[in-house]
Amino acid sequence: MTDSLILVAFLIAIVFLSGALLAATPWFMKKNECFAVTIPESAQADVRFLAFRKRYAVAVLAVTLICALALAIVSGVPLGKMSSAADAASSDAILAAAIVVAATIPLVVSFALMLHYRKRVEVIKREEGWKAERDEAVALIGFEEAPVPPSLAWNVVYVPIVLITLAIGLALYPSAPDMVPTHFDFAGNVNQWTPKGPALIAFPLLFEVFMAACFIFSHWMTIRSKKDIDPARPAISAYAYGAFARAECILLLVGGSVLTAVLGFVMVLMMAEVLSLFVTMALIIVATLILVGATIAVSIVYGQSGSRLVRRLEENGDMIADNDEHWKAGIFYWNKDDASLILPKRFGVGWTMNWARPAAWLIVGGFTLASIAFVAACIFLM
Repeated sequence: MTDSLILVAFLIAIVFLSGALLAATPWFMKKNECFAVTIPESAQADVRFLAFRKRYAVAVLAVTLICALALAIVSGVPLGKMSSAADAASSDAILAAAIVVAATIPLVVSFALMLHYRKRVEVIKREEGWKAERDEAVALIGFEEAPVPPSLAWNVVYVPIVLITLAIGLALYPSAPDMVPTHFDFAGNVNQWTPKGPALIAFPLLFEVFMAACFIFSHWMTIRSKKDIDPARPAISAYAYGAFARAECILLLVGGSVLTAVLGFVMVLMMAEVLSLFVTMALIIVATLILVGATIAVSIVYGQSGSRLVRRLEENGDMIADNDEHWKAGIFYWNKDDASLILPKRFGVGWTMNWARPAAWLIVGGFTLASIAFVAACIFLM
């Protein structure tokens, strides 16, 4: 199998796994939520809601399979074997566009379907007269039994990773070729060379630092998030949320550090021609698939905010809290009266921000500027 086929097969697998995770999202949510609408827990088994979830899952999976099949068909063109360099570049551009479209369409379709079924659930909610007679919240003070996420201090693991990458780069620099391959087409052919220089060492280090910053920021968001505690069962929901947050943080620490190390190490080794492109791709693909698989496993085992850990509890028929009005389009939280900056998602596994807080926009702006600076630095170095 050629390098291009391996890469495309990997991308198709990522598209399918991502789509499958999107399709399963309704089953990962809390028992008192259905398509980002608060409902009584006893209504979770309502045949109408079950039908909504099944139709959503089937539609998202069908779209995902179509996109994966289309990507496979587009990739069937013999890349890199065209009559001219211009033809090869055009073929690469078409495949790159196909990859972006195949990855984007399931996201767009899943969001549109979520909005569609959200409206239908809201109609049923109004018809049934379901509403919270009171709006309760709870805070556990001195409760020490809930699992605690690992400290941010554990992210010091990225320091030796960067230092080891630096040491490998310095050791291999004298024997590196005068012209280093720095860009490849989808067929695995080198289409850009860079003279040996400081960039040979600096680029992998910069990449690792940026990756580490992203994972550390995600870890910080998880720790600082508003705790998703159910007033009807504060102790058990606090335990479930703590276990979920701890698992997510461990995943970020272990998966993030391993993926960052693999990417940094193989970049240096490939530029120094110690590793072939095939071996480099294989290592990156294996590390990425393991991380994606672990992410899916955590979602299946814990559910959003640990909801799957409490599925066997006795259902509570009351709606103690209802904050649907603060969730715009089901995924954007806007509440000026809530001091929380970060909180669990309403639809999906993970966390989001309170967009009514100016700090949320500052964080997004800062991350955007940092990303632009990273891209600019990469262009400058290469």
